[in-house]
Amino acid sequence: MIIRRFIAAAAIVLAGGTALGNTVSAEPADSTSLWKYVPTIHGTIRAMYELSAVNGESRFLVRNARLSAGGFVLPKVDYLLQVDFCDRGKIELLDAYVRIAPVAGLKIMAGQMRVPFSADAARSPHAYYFLNRSFIGKHAGNLRSVGLKAGYTFRGLPVYVEGGVFNASSRTDHTVWNSALTYGIKANLPMRCGLTPQLAFMSQQPGGRGKGRRINAADFSLTLNAGNWIFEAEYLLANCTGPYPTTHKYNFFASHRWDVRLDWLNRLSAQVRFDGHTNATNGYTDSQGLVSTTWPERKRLTLGGSASYCRGRVFLDFKLNYEFYFYEGDESAVSPAENDKLSAGFILHF
Repeated sequence: MIIRRFIAAAAIVLAGGTALGNTVSAEPADSTSLWKYVPTIHGTIRAMYELSAVNGESRFLVRNARLSAGGFVLPKVDYLLQVDFCDRGKIELLDAYVRIAPVAGLKIMAGQMRVPFSADAARSPHAYYFLNRSFIGKHAGNLRSVGLKAGYTFRGLPVYVEGGVFNASSRTDHTVWNSALTYGIKANLPMRCGLTPQLAFMSQQPGGRGKGRRINAADFSLTLNAGNWIFEAEYLLANCTGPYPTTHKYNFFASHRWDVRLDWLNRLSAQVRFDGHTNATNGYTDSQGLVSTTWPERKRLTLGGSASYCRGRVFLDFKLNYEFYFYEGDESAVSPAENDKLSAGFILHF
């Protein structure tokens, strides 16, 4: 018995020594390489106030209270965990994935993550130019699910392609056997002149077969970073496989920044946005297997301004926005959240 334990212990020590030797040879044990294994923590808090210009009602809300942790555990393996502890009062698991980089330029991700698609929807809350997202970012392109995704950056070209396959069921339920899957792919080309065109496609059947109709959507965007100016135009076309007309969505915005030197203020900015869409559906079917309009046709003009204190990657923003809504039909049944309103909020990112 003692001899068996000794042999087992020796085998474990030898295996550990071999693994350690392989690690050292693959990744030199210097201070620079060791720092990459220390987890990084980031957080975003968005505290907001909204006042309806239609009925005078108002509300305070914590729109986001996100914390993320990530880092390397092996030379070519890292992870990300991201939780929103207060998404309008609810706790949401957003990201939980492992990422592998087997060869230069290639990254493979498995777990729960964002489905690759729209430019505006891909922004994290701390990177929003407005307090409230565009219609594309909120209703059409903002999708997280469980699946497998791969991204590749071409050598010699600044072209990035990312695509994946995911569950069609809700991201909060990973036990459902899916009879239909969600697919997403996007490609962008950042240019030296500051212009970034992006093409994207997504196909999803909300809830899976029998619960919704498949929606195929194509998206094109152009983003221009020109000094203190940022311009972006995005167009989305969505086709539902059920008896429903094609939906068109669009988003145009511009932002200008001024650098200032004050004790608690070093940046000012102003934004303007015009977005809208035709009648749109979320794809879910009723008891008769039909889809209906979830979001009626509308347009919106948003005016905004920001005052910021930035220090490295840490910043505090104060944003003030006013949204003007334009509906084609009767607005009496429209929620105050989807009508003219004033929004103000603090955004802290660290």
